[in-house]
Amino acid sequence: MQPSKACGSLMVLVLIVVLTNAPAALAAAGIGLDIGGAGSCNEVKSQIKRDWFDLKPFFRSGEKSMQRPKSRDFFCVSPAYTRDAIEKHSATSLRCYSMRGQQFCCDQQLQACAGL
Repeated sequence: MQPSKACGSLMVLVLIVVLTNAPAALAAAGIGLDIGGAGSCNEVKSQIKRDWFDLKPFFRSGEKSMQRPKSRDFFCVSPAYTRDAIEKHSATSLRCYSMRGQQFCCDQQLQACAGL
């Protein structure tokens, strides 16, 4: 039996969707974090940028010359990952966590989180 044209077209569509999302999936694959799974994390991204000089040592302890991140440098993280992460002290209103070498911060209500 040969697959129908509809089945072949559906497989092509699925492949396109998977490949379109591949960069985001690959960015998180090494750490197991969901990108975009938390909805919008724009406010957390903005807060990290505003508090960058206080948060810079947390995100990149060894890089003294690291510049303020741009919006494209961030990814959203599901707040569910805070359960398995270690909370780190933060001098800001954000709650910051570390998990398997990846750092991310969340708002006080743990509704949205973002990492670099």
